[in-house]
Amino acid sequence: MPLPRPARRWVALAALVATAAMGACGEGRSGGPRGEPEVVVRSSPDRTFAATAVSLDASAADAQSTARVVLVDPPTALEVRGPGPAADYPELADPLALVDMVRGAVAVEPYGGQAIRGVSSFRYELVVNVDRALAASPSHRRDEVAALAGRMGRPSFYADVWVDGDGRLRRIQVPVDKATKRPGNRDRNTPAVVTVDLFDYEAPET
Repeated sequence: MPLPRPARRWVALAALVATAAMGACGEGRSGGPRGEPEVVVRSSPDRTFAATAVSLDASAADAQSTARVVLVDPPTALEVRGPGPAADYPELADPLALVDMVRGAVAVEPYGGQAIRGVSSFRYELVVNVDRALAASPSHRRDEVAALAGRMGRPSFYADVWVDGDGRLRRIQVPVDKATKRPGNRDRNTPAVVTVDLFDYEAPET
């Protein structure tokens, strides 16, 4: 669930300290990525797809899909389970298309360090520009990204991503209703979200 946005000045400083401190936990030990936020985030899909395989857990309040995916030959769709209508959550059927959507990141702001499934990561807030994402997606995946964009029905939407020290995505979180505005620190109600976790990466043989 998205967190209210705190004051930026002290959060950014505290996050750098926290990220360094988390370097001893989990699969990744570097404490998060380094570099300009937009560069880190926009390059994270390529670094993600550079792996051989990854486990996916995509979930909403009343539906879920899970799979171990070989990235050189990913499935066209995952099975969505639960009482919630699959049509309400197009990201659950094709979470890898949501990975490609991150290529359209604009207005990227660093938020802070956090461990995702035991792996040190850094969270970024951003807006996804769908046209930019489509243009930046590789040609062999553009049809899937276009299909997801069509089901979302919005030219842009807010998102949060968590990136590990190897520059790979560990979590993507987006609102169910893409017309929803990011909640501020005075908002008492938080929007329903879809969360995609990526874990147990298998690196290519060298």
